[in-house]
Amino acid sequence: MKKTKWMALLLAAVMTLGSLTGCGGGETTTSEGGSSEGTTSADSGAEQVFNMSSNSVVVGLNPITNTTAPDNAAHNMICDPLVRNNAVEGNTTETVPGSAESWDVSEDGMTYTFHIRENAKWSDGVALTANDFEYTLKLMADPAAASTNGWLFDGVIVNFGEALYSNGKTPDDIAVKAIDDKTLEIKLTHPASYFLELVSSVYPVRQDKYEEWGDAYGSSADKIICSGPFQVESWNQNTEMVLVKNPNYWNAENVKLDKINNRIIQENATAVQAFINGEIYLAGTSDPNWMKLIEESGLSTGETVPGNAPEFLMFNLNNEYLSNTKIRQALSIAYDREAMVNDLYNGNALAIYSTMPDTMMVGDTPYHELVGDKNYFVKQLQEENPDPKALLIEGLKELGKDPDPSQITIRYASRGTSEFSKKLAEWFKQAWETTLGINVQIDMMEWNIMWDKIDAGDYDIACGGWGPYYNEPSAVLTLFDPVNGYFNADKIGWVGEDADKFKELCDQAKNIVDEKEKAEVYLQAEELLVKNAVISPETLSSSPYYVAKCVENYPITTNGRIDWSQVSIVDAE
Repeated sequence: MKKTKWMALLLAAVMTLGSLTGCGGGETTTSEGGSSEGTTSADSGAEQVFNMSSNSVVVGLNPITNTTAPDNAAHNMICDPLVRNNAVEGNTTETVPGSAESWDVSEDGMTYTFHIRENAKWSDGVALTANDFEYTLKLMADPAAASTNGWLFDGVIVNFGEALYSNGKTPDDIAVKAIDDKTLEIKLTHPASYFLELVSSVYPVRQDKYEEWGDAYGSSADKIICSGPFQVESWNQNTEMVLVKNPNYWNAENVKLDKINNRIIQENATAVQAFINGEIYLAGTSDPNWMKLIEESGLSTGETVPGNAPEFLMFNLNNEYLSNTKIRQALSIAYDREAMVNDLYNGNALAIYSTMPDTMMVGDTPYHELVGDKNYFVKQLQEENPDPKALLIEGLKELGKDPDPSQITIRYASRGTSEFSKKLAEWFKQAWETTLGINVQIDMMEWNIMWDKIDAGDYDIACGGWGPYYNEPSAVLTLFDPVNGYFNADKIGWVGEDADKFKELCDQAKNIVDEKEKAEVYLQAEELLVKNAVISPETLSSSPYYVAKCVENYPITTNGRIDWSQVSIVDAE
């Protein structure tokens, strides 16, 4: 299993930067210093070439196995799911037709029937059919395919989990069926109001190409077949990916951009300077000096929206010290989250005390409102334990260890080697050593190495996070299902009575219709996860984001996905 959607990658997703040289058309400079000729939009006269940059590479373009944040961003451009969960103004989303022009939902909410567009095609002109989606979902349910996101459909689609975990069923048994070339039927185990959001993350693959290319599928520009508004022209993983309009996309005549150049710029300061110089058109920063310069430039107006992807610390419960609940709790409450926001984010983030953003919904009501704000379990721990060091010593005594905290050394695995990652690691080290008196060893490593170590259980504390695929508590909680979750017992070592109870509660919530009752069950599960400090919630992003005046239809949002078919470049003064 590879490092999917980590909030390791959250920063990559939130700080994705778009770039473009020249607001008024003309020659566009490429990353190699050459020029690329673009066509001219009949609507605006501006050259429709958009040069993006991000601070993390696209690992791969196989949507079955490559699901990091940069991977998913690329899939959103080159693949067409059944439906799209598009970002709109106001930091909200709307579900709109994708490859499926319409869908029906049975009266009991447990059968979805999607109607595929007659003119839906792959980039080589072959028809995109319901069979492609049946094949894709059955591939995701095949344990041999090693799908990184298959677990999301465990307990949602009938027989999916049983097939994925070889529990008496095969992929052919899952309740996904192409009734004909243009009709796809999916049966659920229970009504799920979030299902359309969830299925919007299923990007189709085509059987003949997947079997022809095997493990090489999605590894290079010539080993990917596209169904979305853009297709891959060239790709150097560490340098640049070039996308061009897909002429066979069902809505190609309404796609505004002709080309997208996606380059790698790792340091935020470099990208912000490029924005100020007029070389890039999207920038996000928490540095007040950069913010002032951007705002004084008059190139753009900034907007701040709260993130929806919680950052958290993961504790490896297989560590001899971290196996003790009180020691983990002490670590969780020994750092000041508000100080973290001010020291590291210049006030441009939100301290969190629950795994759930306040925007997380159960039905039509925010989760935190349904549970009367009882989900802020870190605050409860802080109130109950005003002296974190005393709590730590209690834990050491429970383990029969020397009660002197200075005898403890805990490793902290950094999530990258950027300046921010270094500052974050040093900040935690100082906080824990000062408050608790322990020794903290910083292991600096690239983010992909960190996730490999987590997969192998070779870490003590690591900084993770998650961008939910849908806006409902199970999108976060089920990550930690000790058996089938992404952060399962193999990765974080959480086993025993509490872990079993947590899984039972998450499974129970699936079949509860009443929103308040469902929220209360989620609350019990979250208490086991957070108050027992299996993880430690930290922050949500909340930094200003800037879009140049010559970019149209790019809403500032942390929810949903950008509708790249509608983004365009216009003449700007």
